[in-house]
Amino acid sequence: MNEDASRENVGATFMMAISKDQKMSDASTDKQRLPLQGVRVLELSHIVAGPSGGMILADLGADVIKIEHPATGDTARSHANRGGTFYTFNRNKKYLALDLRQAQGKKIFEKLVARSDIVLDNFVPGALTRLGLDYAWGREINRRIIYCSVKGFLPGPYSDRPFLDELAQMAGGLAYLTGFENQPMRAGASVTDIGAATYGVVGILAALYRREQTGEGDAIETGLYDTIVFWISQYITSAQVTGKNPLPRGTRASGMGDAMGWGVYQLFLTSDGKQVFIAVTGNRHWAGLCDALGFADWKKSPEFDNNRKRGAEKRRIAERIKEAVQKLTYDDITERLYKALVPYAPVGTPLDVLNDRHMSEGKRWLPLKIGDKEFKVPKLPISMGGTRDFETREQAGTLGAHTDSILADLGYSAADIEALKSQKVVLRSDRMLNIDDPE
Repeated sequence: MNEDASRENVGATFMMAISKDQKMSDASTDKQRLPLQGVRVLELSHIVAGPSGGMILADLGADVIKIEHPATGDTARSHANRGGTFYTFNRNKKYLALDLRQAQGKKIFEKLVARSDIVLDNFVPGALTRLGLDYAWGREINRRIIYCSVKGFLPGPYSDRPFLDELAQMAGGLAYLTGFENQPMRAGASVTDIGAATYGVVGILAALYRREQTGEGDAIETGLYDTIVFWISQYITSAQVTGKNPLPRGTRASGMGDAMGWGVYQLFLTSDGKQVFIAVTGNRHWAGLCDALGFADWKKSPEFDNNRKRGAEKRRIAERIKEAVQKLTYDDITERLYKALVPYAPVGTPLDVLNDRHMSEGKRWLPLKIGDKEFKVPKLPISMGGTRDFETREQAGTLGAHTDSILADLGYSAADIEALKSQKVVLRSDRMLNIDDPE
């Protein structure tokens, strides 16, 4: 029997074992096993883009091994935010500290690729090729392997450029749209990194599905810049139609309400100094708002009976709403809007969100343990009714926390593992961060 046929038989046996486990799981509980249970992922990544993609796969049940260089580990272990980035995006993974530049390190990686489904990386362009570990190499080891690379750009004239989240927002048009005239502004979170990684996961899931029909893996790439351009596509279309760039969002009278012709779409100040955003995008919302604020004379007035008419009178409408809302506390106005089914929102801060009823009562938090303290991080924003809930199965780990067990599973003896450690091919450490602990 040739090697490919052997691997196919192993794969078939593995899938049969998964199917058997699935039936046992279904018989013992109303909730099915996690959807990616049995899928093996090798994550070669750092900071946000790669780790967030690996975390999504891990939360969905995949067995993710995070491979880091023994000397430094993930760059996020050295960030000045006391590990906030690292702790957030690295739950539910196993940790292997491995020097891929050494021959024995490459041999270990080869053994892992032979038994894995996915290799995920966000290294600089060409890094895996220079190491001799790219998709062409991986496919020779395992023709079912799926590689996914999160890069600055998809293939094209810029594909060899190193790139970052904020640069993508600037170049792709998002910072222009978010900011003020001549003052572009990035989004307040790493939306590009996480967005590109999420599209990478979409590509991985599609490749896994197709692999069931073809038996072949694939090489997937996703780009930070391309993600931003995709996100602003509606504004690109509008610019082509009108021949003009849309005004930045920070510029007065240039928000979504104006773009869509909505008469009420803005913030209002309450009597206790808080802000509430009120959105009226149709006649049902308009009737609810009039009920909530006592505007009986406007509720059925022909003067305001569609978005176009309300948009033409938005300043007049806004002034009356402003006067009404200023007489109410935040709790008063939001209770009225809630009962009237009018879209509204507070201006929340990270600390506000920690105490939000939806997150707490909806059980949308996961425990995050840092030393002897426990914090909260949000769950994956997916609910699957027939699947058991997404939980923290493993907290973020120390550098090489699972090195010994991973190597033992590959057939290395305790003496072999110690020899590899002495040669600095691998490492097992109790060190979590590469910064001094706060006093």
